[in-house]
Amino acid sequence: MDTIKDLGEFGLIEKIKNLFEQPKDALGIGDDCAVIPIYDKNILVTVDTLIENIHFFSNHPMDKLAYKAININISDIVACGGIPRWAFLSLSLNPEMKTSSLEMFLYNLQINFSKNNIFLLGGNTTKDDKLSINITLIGETDKPILRSSAKENQDVYVTGKIGCAACGFWALKNNVTESNECLERFLAPKARIDLIDKIKPYATAMIDVSDGLLQDAIHICTSSNIGMNIFLENINLCKSNHLSDIDKITLGEDYELLFCAEKKYRNSILKIGDIKLIGQTNNSKKLTIYDNDNIVVPKQYGFTHF
Repeated sequence: MDTIKDLGEFGLIEKIKNLFEQPKDALGIGDDCAVIPIYDKNILVTVDTLIENIHFFSNHPMDKLAYKAININISDIVACGGIPRWAFLSLSLNPEMKTSSLEMFLYNLQINFSKNNIFLLGGNTTKDDKLSINITLIGETDKPILRSSAKENQDVYVTGKIGCAACGFWALKNNVTESNECLERFLAPKARIDLIDKIKPYATAMIDVSDGLLQDAIHICTSSNIGMNIFLENINLCKSNHLSDIDKITLGEDYELLFCAEKKYRNSILKIGDIKLIGQTNNSKKLTIYDNDNIVVPKQYGFTHF
């Protein structure tokens, strides 16, 4: 493996994890957030970077980019069963960027911080040829929900509609007409902070669907040392015809919540609304996808950066 591409994103993460000593009194690399126990609370820490022409297009509306920048971080905090509290913002800026564009971004970022009771504590600015946005978000929870705590013979659920963001991205990239719903889901995704208090009493393991439903399901399987069967026909999929159903569950950017729960809570969970039962866990140590009783083997299971 001579290049980072050969190593791959998850190989790189594993190499970093193995190189640095992991703490015994906190949860480090390997989940949506780091978890740091302090007295009767758990501090949650996550960081995400958005880079122009990689994560967003250069003509991405600044108000929607601000919404996206904070919500992808909130989604990680929510996936660990927490609420966001404090943030650090680092910006790499092209000196030729219009001040009005930056002001539009900051104004809308402040609005979204205020809506979610998040306080900006600091950050950094530097020069670059393209816009890069890095947010470190800190939250808290009384009980963290991890990827590693699923058990076999549990139900698997996902919130919301899957695939709209991928269809929106594809339409913008290829300059074709798409529904406002799909465009908005890519331009300004919404973290499911509205559902976390209802899901939290039941979820045994959880992850946000950022890199594709299948790949994120594999993360739960690997971390929890279980297998999982997922039934494509049970997923609430985007109705757009621009992408196949498999593309919709592998291309990511949904920022919905994928979680496991004991079967005895099925009726209570389904009463919450905007949640679909899409599979079950098992002891197979692998992910299997069914489409009306036929096993589907995708060419790829999700988005990777390298």
